[in-house]
Amino acid sequence: MSTVKVTIISSNERLTQQLVQSIHFYNMQTGEVIEKPREAYMHIHPREPRIILFAEPEETMELAPIVMQLKKVNAGAPVIFLSRTGDFERIREMYRAGAADILRIPDELEQLEQVLTKATQLALRGADQRPHAQQGATGGKIISVYSSKGGSGATTIAVNVAQAMALQNQDARVLLVDLNLQFGGIQHYLDIAFERNLGDLKSVLHELTFSQLSSVLYRVDSSNLNLLLSPAHPQEAENFTSDDMELLFSVCRQNFDYIILDLPHELNEVSISAISQTDQLAYVLNLDRASILSLKSVLNILDRYHLIDTSQIALILNKHSRRSDVTRDDLEKIINLPVLGSISEDLKGQLQTSANLGLPLIMERQEKLKSLKGPIKQFIELQSALTGREGGERRVDLPQAQQQA
Repeated sequence: MSTVKVTIISSNERLTQQLVQSIHFYNMQTGEVIEKPREAYMHIHPREPRIILFAEPEETMELAPIVMQLKKVNAGAPVIFLSRTGDFERIREMYRAGAADILRIPDELEQLEQVLTKATQLALRGADQRPHAQQGATGGKIISVYSSKGGSGATTIAVNVAQAMALQNQDARVLLVDLNLQFGGIQHYLDIAFERNLGDLKSVLHELTFSQLSSVLYRVDSSNLNLLLSPAHPQEAENFTSDDMELLFSVCRQNFDYIILDLPHELNEVSISAISQTDQLAYVLNLDRASILSLKSVLNILDRYHLIDTSQIALILNKHSRRSDVTRDDLEKIINLPVLGSISEDLKGQLQTSANLGLPLIMERQEKLKSLKGPIKQFIELQSALTGREGGERRVDLPQAQQQA
């Protein structure tokens, strides 16, 4: 019996039963049986060899992002798309998204055994690929700043790290996205009076262009950092789905080198979608017992639903003080995650003063790093550590028309 399991994604109960019977008849093992395509990436095993049978649902939805997300979770798993309509454009879209093979159902189901045999070899060859490796993700890199605890300082860190990244890597295009969709904080933190925001893109996300995206971005004069602000009204948060986030991030990757996401504290549909597509998750942690226990709960959820590999997660210690009861050494014994850097307790009020003025802490490029002290130096070191984990500075080559726009 093959060691490769077959995962079935089908909202049609009768077809699911037929596929299960056929798989057992071919002396193969069934893996996960998933009814809802949008949730499939949370249930598929990222490390075991898999073949994915993805049946086209009757409900109208974007299927290419689902295939790309599945390939992100288990990069070595071949996806076989079972086309219900035989629509040429959709079939071409599936191949572009990464489908290994396509069968028309029910007419071509007799070819399933042959296709599964071929896919088994592909799955075994791809089994040694690192889970969540960003092989399908092209363009810029997504870095999510997140903490499950309110008041941890995640927004402060996201703003100042993004500003430092834009200043210290002047040829790189940097975008900071506020995904606190109900009560976004970046416009208040930077005292921005700007009416355009993410809510203006909702109606065009399925055909979003660089020109449309750039028309709603606010640019920080001191660094050319681009900001995509949260919707103006809290009720607009309910309008956004995981599909919307996938469409947005796809366009952002094409046009920016680094996309920094400021995530909300709660794990909702938007934040889960963002985490599952991120290249790095920078978790902001205060060194106290409650924050560490909350972190462990989050890690359990991320692992249970295979949202991101632990190799992509690192810690940022905020409000760090040598007087803390929990030391960095104590943390390393409890949590097996690397620490990217730390931001000291703001004893001199530098961060608070800059926030009161509505300005980032760092206002110009810093050449002489050795002479720097305090939070300015720490934020620059932190952005350097984040870009270093992505292999250094990256640049996205834009088509000439987009550059002109």
